Amino acid sequence: MEFSEHIKTANVEDVVLRQPLHPPSRGTLCITCHHLLFSDREEGSSRQVLLLLRNIDAIEKSVENLLGYSCVFTNAGNSQKRISGSSGTITIKCKDLHVLQLDIPGMEQCLNIARSIETLSCLDSVSEMYPFFYRPSDANLPDQWGLSCPEKHYSLMKELHDRWRLSTVNRDYLVCPSYPPAVIVPKNIDDDMLEKVAKFRQGGRFPVLCYYHRKNGTVIMRSSQPLTGANRKRCKEDEQLLQAAIEGSDKGYIIDTRSSQQALQASMTGGGFESKSCYSSWKRLHRQMERGKALQESLIKLVEACGDEHHNMDRWLSKLENSKWLSHVQTALSTAGLLAECVERDGHSVLVYGSEGKDSTLLISTLAQLIMDPHCRTLEGFLALLEREWVQAGHPFQQRCAHSAYSHARLQQESPVFLLLLDCVWQLWRQFPLALGFSEALLLRLATEAYASNYGTFLCNSHQERCVLGLKENTHCLFQALLRPRERDCYSNPLYEHTELAIWPSVHPQSLQLWRGFFLRRTPQARHLEELTGLLLDMQPGVCVPIAAALGLFCRGCLSRARSLPGRSISCLPRQMSRWNSRETCSPPPPQENPRVLITGGLGQLGVGLAQLLRKQYGTENVILSDIKKPPPDVFSSGPFVYADVLDYKHLRELIVNYRVTWLIHYSALLSAVGEANVALARKINITGLHNVLDLALENCLRLFVPSTIGAFGPSSPRDPAPDLCVQRPRTIYGVSKVHGELMGEYLHHKYGLDFRCLRYPGVISVNTPPGGGTTDYAVQIFHDALSTGHHECYLRPDTRLPMMHISDCHRATVEFMQAPECQLSLRTYNIAAMSFTPEEVAEEIRKHLPHLKVTYNPDSVRQTIADSWPVRFDDSNARKDWGWAPVFGLDGLVSDMLRSIRDKRKSEGLPVS
Repeated sequence: MEFSEHIKTANVEDVVLRQPLHPPSRGTLCITCHHLLFSDREEGSSRQVLLLLRNIDAIEKSVENLLGYSCVFTNAGNSQKRISGSSGTITIKCKDLHVLQLDIPGMEQCLNIARSIETLSCLDSVSEMYPFFYRPSDANLPDQWGLSCPEKHYSLMKELHDRWRLSTVNRDYLVCPSYPPAVIVPKNIDDDMLEKVAKFRQGGRFPVLCYYHRKNGTVIMRSSQPLTGANRKRCKEDEQLLQAAIEGSDKGYIIDTRSSQQALQASMTGGGFESKSCYSSWKRLHRQMERGKALQESLIKLVEACGDEHHNMDRWLSKLENSKWLSHVQTALSTAGLLAECVERDGHSVLVYGSEGKDSTLLISTLAQLIMDPHCRTLEGFLALLEREWVQAGHPFQQRCAHSAYSHARLQQESPVFLLLLDCVWQLWRQFPLALGFSEALLLRLATEAYASNYGTFLCNSHQERCVLGLKENTHCLFQALLRPRERDCYSNPLYEHTELAIWPSVHPQSLQLWRGFFLRRTPQARHLEELTGLLLDMQPGVCVPIAAALGLFCRGCLSRARSLPGRSISCLPRQMSRWNSRETCSPPPPQENPRVLITGGLGQLGVGLAQLLRKQYGTENVILSDIKKPPPDVFSSGPFVYADVLDYKHLRELIVNYRVTWLIHYSALLSAVGEANVALARKINITGLHNVLDLALENCLRLFVPSTIGAFGPSSPRDPAPDLCVQRPRTIYGVSKVHGELMGEYLHHKYGLDFRCLRYPGVISVNTPPGGGTTDYAVQIFHDALSTGHHECYLRPDTRLPMMHISDCHRATVEFMQAPECQLSLRTYNIAAMSFTPEEVAEEIRKHLPHLKVTYNPDSVRQTIADSWPVRFDDSNARKDWGWAPVFGLDGLVSDMLRSIRDKRKSEGLPVS
């Protein structure tokens, strides 16, 4: 093809360029085979605009009187002469949503330019597009294509090699035209079986591995729908492949991105889904995600709403809602979160598909990997992920990105799925500004390059098409260009902090925002935001976070993770926040003010002693004890005490604000035996009161400690020892409320960044506070009885073994845990342990000091049943490893200390000692 035959007018003088956010400028317009170039000819101006013709989505033409055109500059003080005649205006709307207007003198010239643009912006032949002609001065052909391919991915995953293999069954693209030549499949599935499976899957897209989760050995696979049809056809090889994928596991999940009704309708036309009888080890979950025309229409409506600058607030909000774009973002993130949860938390492998497996399948598998895999959140890792999951995996970029939101020539196969991905990634970047190693600028660049690019990366619809056209030999790779040092600096996130932990996005409507940088880039607000963001990138590390906070780039949860970064404190904000979670070794925090601590339920077994310990470290006035009971005189005089009912949300909020609380320790609860006697009251205090505390901690960005207990375990829990993570299912309202608290706190931590901390206490033995109705309180009462009457009647059997702890170890563990940097915590709830004994064993140890002690046993059915459902020992290895927990007291030390302390107390009170 000769490009010159389509260029009727190569250049035009005295063209006026108008762009949003810029003043009009007069200059020369040139049109080449692939570009539109405008050069400002005004004195002292060097402005140039270079537009890739492929980026043009639509043009609109109109004829005007040139008088008005000339007045633009005459009124501005310019000495241009008025000229008569006709002129034309071309409005150019780009695929990346930029809009510019050209006022061209002479109607004929205007029409010639318009015709040239219309023809050259819609070239059908891929080999005539600009990437085949682009030759940057700082790069040579061939570039290093293949940032990530199945071969490289497989070689890096040594753990895969026992159960998975690299197959080249598709080396000639005959098995699946949209797959790359090599794929990763189960080791015991040979190539002949793969060919049969490919015939059973739409488009030949048989299940292949796309992600291996190193933490637990589970995988994510993707494919297209099975062709079961209305007759429920089977493929034994397909069944064997999926069974091999979960070898050693009891089940896997299939996430179908269609509704159950859509899947059923597909079976009527030759598609379908796996039957439960043939795939008994797999559970299918349907999560409907829109695709194709519905997604394209949503984008069109959104862009139309964003381009209308004259509507009022109600109309703007109505149009935004009617576009349903944010609903698509929410659905994508929610489905990706479900996928990540199945793999990360449940430990099960997952197969993902929709219909073709080229759109929503790739979308949620990519997002799930970003959520779970810290390498994918680096700049290089993210680009490798896009190449592996989109370019190599066969997303048809040429079809999906043929047009954007402005074109009237809409094709059936167009769909902004890749743009939806970038929007979802932006939501992650906004919610977790420290966790992603790249900036918004990279996402904006990718959004433009997908529609029109100098590079060959997004050309064609499959690996096969790229191979046939020789893209690797004839074009440059975008991803390699973005990793050059100069480009890398432009797209790196200066706030990035590596974390091994998963990042769980919030999908609540309040947490999702319109991507202003892309959809509102034509507005003054977006321009100011861009300028300030640029300022942020140029700032020194010490001020990056405050500027970001001032820009509103952080939500409350994200801000809380950023505030106590070493060297990045936010002095302009009133409350010290927690650090973003990371398992790496962290630097010591900068000097800061002592915490302000509020203890609820402070007159119980634990509160008074903990307050004494904290007051020694942080000062008496910084620790506020509270309860609904009247405190003893010695407690009232020892430091601040306030009345606080955890069921009174408003009053509790006033206390937190007025006392400037930063740590909240929530001890208010009804214990096991007392709770069983009054379930309604226990539910009210232990659950409703907890919700008030959680809401206030989240609202005021507090570090929150909520104790759990041995009572959080049940009969089905492992008993010797009980690990941190296991089946719990307690049988008491006390235990149920504690498990509820553990899970709610963890949920709010993952969703909103709440600094929630929880320890599972064993039975706590104290001399200062009388027993409060707990099942383990016999281990306190026996010491008092031994020194008063010499006789103790135990309400448990003599062989009932339970974990126990001296109260000083309990207090020390609580303080050390609260002081531990977040970067050291791999869990939100830990077991802590010290010793484990039976009533008979503690009685024998006491008899070493008081041989006359007599113990009788009269088991109470309620308490014995509770005790029999609890663990015998705790596994506290994670607490010891993560933050250095170690007890001081064993059984002999506990008995000696308790007897000495109670004897001294009784003597001081004038009571007899046995």
